[in-house]
Amino acid sequence: MKVGILHTAFIGDIVLLGLLIEALYTDKHEIYLIIKKESLLLYNNDYRIKKCIAIDKKSGFKKIKSIFLISQQIKSLSLDVILVPHKSVTTALCVLFAKVPKSIGFNDSALKFVYRELMPFNKSKHECLRCLDLAPRWLLSEASYQIALKISRPILIPNKSLSIFNEKNPDFFSKESFYFIVNPGSAWATKKYPALNFAKAIFLILSNSQNLTCILAGSRNDYNDIKCILDYFDAYPHLKNKIIDVSKYLPLDEFVTLVSKASFVIANDSSPVHIASASNVPVVVIFGPTSWTFGFYPTSKKSTILVYRDAAGNTLSCHPCTNHGSSVCPEKHFKCMRELSPEIILDSVQKMLPHFF
Repeated sequence: MKVGILHTAFIGDIVLLGLLIEALYTDKHEIYLIIKKESLLLYNNDYRIKKCIAIDKKSGFKKIKSIFLISQQIKSLSLDVILVPHKSVTTALCVLFAKVPKSIGFNDSALKFVYRELMPFNKSKHECLRCLDLAPRWLLSEASYQIALKISRPILIPNKSLSIFNEKNPDFFSKESFYFIVNPGSAWATKKYPALNFAKAIFLILSNSQNLTCILAGSRNDYNDIKCILDYFDAYPHLKNKIIDVSKYLPLDEFVTLVSKASFVIANDSSPVHIASASNVPVVVIFGPTSWTFGFYPTSKKSTILVYRDAAGNTLSCHPCTNHGSSVCPEKHFKCMRELSPEIILDSVQKMLPHFF
């Protein structure tokens, strides 16, 4: 069957579609992925996908026009089925006007009457398994479903090429055997571990290990955080030469490949955690205002979740304060992140991967 997947959320959410895509591909469905432009490089050269369609979801008055444009893009695909993990009103309207014969969404989606079939949204499951559950048994065979359950993590197909990275760092892989990636960014300010604390954690790791290099990654929006980290190492030139900043030039598809070859990843509750999980790379994730119980925790075999209680031995009455994050701490103290010490990050990495120390 011609199966479309429409998802207009953040990059991390799109990564988590990887298990559903794998299961549908196993059942030999023709898969069409309809996602925002910024996520396109995750799957653009993925052999499992028949076609990736980039959509532009506008805001304000332009949103009305974009709804019709997106629905026309979907309609032109002549899909048999469309699976819709995203629950917004805008997404539902796109589905309504696209007139796909069979549309499937979650039972708590906005405008749920739009969908021909509703699947239960299980809050206790990981998001990649919730996405998998969108495919009913008449669409996905029990055998493929059970195989996917055994995997229980997203799957990305890394691009074999690292041409841009290798051009900037021509001798890297001949000289450096082991590296870890730190991504200090997040779409939400309160989900960011303080940049200075990240710098101190990197300092501790590099000081205690003789054979590790650190790669700093992020988007243009993370410029100030990455600059803060690099400035910290001006006082430690012997360690600064073991840090590579790729944030200004590395495209998303090469980031996925670089992560797949990394020894471990350290990041906030954001997309790099799920990209690492997609290649089963060890990961340390730092949760501040959000909670891993929402279903967005790492699924790598080796992973560590750090939260406030690790630092203070108790919990905060205000935690969690949000599902997604916010621009400022509602209580103005930001204890959930500020009081999580860099030493705890070092300790977590040492326990998870002792052979590096």
